[in-house]
Amino acid sequence: MTGSSYLTSRLVIVFFILFSTGCQFLPKYEDSKPAATPEHLEALSQALSNSFQQQLAVLEQRQKANQQQQSKEIKALKKLVESFQQENIHYQRQHTFQIEQLSRLFEPSVTTSHITEIIQNDGKLILGQYEWLLLPSQKLVLPARIDSGANTSSLHALNLQQFERDGKTWVRFETHYQAEENQPPLKAEIEAPLVRKVNVTQANGSETRPVVFLPIQLGALTQNIEFTLTDRSNLTFPILLGRRFFMDIAIIDVSKAYVQGKPEVAEATKDKATKDKATKDKTIKDEVTKENQL
Repeated sequence: MTGSSYLTSRLVIVFFILFSTGCQFLPKYEDSKPAATPEHLEALSQALSNSFQQQLAVLEQRQKANQQQQSKEIKALKKLVESFQQENIHYQRQHTFQIEQLSRLFEPSVTTSHITEIIQNDGKLILGQYEWLLLPSQKLVLPARIDSGANTSSLHALNLQQFERDGKTWVRFETHYQAEENQPPLKAEIEAPLVRKVNVTQANGSETRPVVFLPIQLGALTQNIEFTLTDRSNLTFPILLGRRFFMDIAIIDVSKAYVQGKPEVAEATKDKATKDKATKDKTIKDEVTKENQL
């Protein structure tokens, strides 16, 4: 037997022994990782829950801080807007007062007895975006804003009171207007029958307003018109004239203001002073006559 044949026979014998023993002499690899216990799973779940709660608390705290910051910014913005609104009202009132003074300088003929009525060829009044309006019963002249977007007219009213007179419902209120801060406000107390109440819806909500008829004078035009009564303290103009008033009788030229001129109540004051003086003179004359007779 040669050397190669001997080696081959030895390998065959070794292979046969290994095959017959099932490779028991080979190393065995088993999974050494222990199985997870319920306690371990519960601890892991609790840890995850705690981590989630902590992250949620951090997010809520950040959200709360952002909301507080936004609230502060909104409050500051509101104060800024209110400041701008007050400043705008002040400048508009000052502008109205300056126009009034200029009208007296350059249009001295604009009085109650000499009002020039500005009309078109078709007979319609021409109104600017602002006009002077007279409440003849109260002898009060107020600036009014002409608004074609509003249906009804409104009048500034404070201290509204409802009462009965002759079996009918009336309202009593005050209207104010202050052209300049250093000047006393114009005031008047008005009483009028209540026509009805209307619900007015605006951007800031809705309110119920009483409605009254009042005589007015605008330029040479005199008529009774319907007003809703509301507090217009935060607005520049105490009167707003809606399209129901000037429909079919006037047109608006928004490039102009105070076209119809400002009615004056000086004549009425003068007449009253003349009557008072005449009454006083008559009283003195009667007393002198009595003394002469004695």
